[in-house]
Amino acid sequence: MSMATLYLNTISGILFGSLFVLFINLLINLLVFDRLKSATREDVQRKLGTCPMVSILVPARNEADHIEECVRSLIGQRYEKLEVLVLDDQSTDETPAIVQQMIDELPPEQKSRLHLLHAATLPDGWIGKNFACHQLTLYAQGDYLLFTDADSVHAPQTVSTVIQGLHDLSAQFLTAHPRYILRGMGERLAIPLLYFKVFTLLPLLLVRHRPEPILAVANGPLLCFQRSVYEAIGGHKAVKTSILEDNSLARKVKAAGYRMAYVDGQDMVSCYMYDSFAELWAAFSRTFFAFYNYSLLAALAIIILDLALFVVPPLFALASLFVPLAPLTVLFSSGSYALAVLMRILLTLTCARSQHVPLIWLSLLHPISITLECLFLLNSIRWHYRKKGAMWKGRYYVQ
Repeated sequence: MSMATLYLNTISGILFGSLFVLFINLLINLLVFDRLKSATREDVQRKLGTCPMVSILVPARNEADHIEECVRSLIGQRYEKLEVLVLDDQSTDETPAIVQQMIDELPPEQKSRLHLLHAATLPDGWIGKNFACHQLTLYAQGDYLLFTDADSVHAPQTVSTVIQGLHDLSAQFLTAHPRYILRGMGERLAIPLLYFKVFTLLPLLLVRHRPEPILAVANGPLLCFQRSVYEAIGGHKAVKTSILEDNSLARKVKAAGYRMAYVDGQDMVSCYMYDSFAELWAAFSRTFFAFYNYSLLAALAIIILDLALFVVPPLFALASLFVPLAPLTVLFSSGSYALAVLMRILLTLTCARSQHVPLIWLSLLHPISITLECLFLLNSIRWHYRKKGAMWKGRYYVQ
């Protein structure tokens, strides 16, 4: 056996072994991933002895296409003790007019359920969404604060299910994996990577049971805090410069010694992502480097690892059709590609139940998805070091 053949066999074997470790972590995560049992207001009353007041807080900037569907799903909650506060964050479209019309059309006995607030001028040193959420909390009356995005839609039982889930899981902060509404090819290739990373790299069993802040994950469409806990960690003011404020808040919850829960929320909340690939490119370029705390070493290590695990093996397998390679190298490389595709299929069946048919077929293009992710991250790094910001919701942010 030549040295080159031995080298290729060794490399391909190491890559397969590393991928198998991620596969085992994925299987464990799929087994322990909490899926909340749907609850009613009566269930909450029996379990807690009372129905606590819940404030649903919606920052909205230029969301005319989605805000009505979102708000109707919130005021339609089958939970009496709640208020829905929508803050118009200096929109330049019809967002505030749509919400005001909805308020005007509510019957008198329901008008107190929905309120429209208007944002103050964004001060220096704040990310726009974080300041909007901060302002919402100043008006909120609830014992629980449930933040959601203006492009999300909630099932009628969401609030009661979340409140009972917090109690059942002995948590003070709950966040959920939503149902992503994917339309374009770019979204279907890229968005599944958001939960692929979580389920392959993060041990979800430890998210709820260990205090380390690094073991935290959150999703903006559903963030529910006990109010006392939110205030104890400093709220959005403590993360006012964070682009990934949801994850930053989750880490602060853990750092302060409180417990959090990350659950399957596909039956509770769905969210629209992006209207075009250009919008997706800008959004991911704005946030991907922030996910690694702007550590160039960590980001480059992830790029190298991703390419080595998910792109190089299928390239080896493809090259074997044209260039003679050792059978063991071909076996390991083909096995690595098949294992990665299987991981994507299992995740699709769990995390994208409503859209599993097209996404299962696209699992075969996993190497392309990973390459796309690496390009997002490289562009995010470029923007950061060239101090080139991104235009988002009509505001310009410099990383």
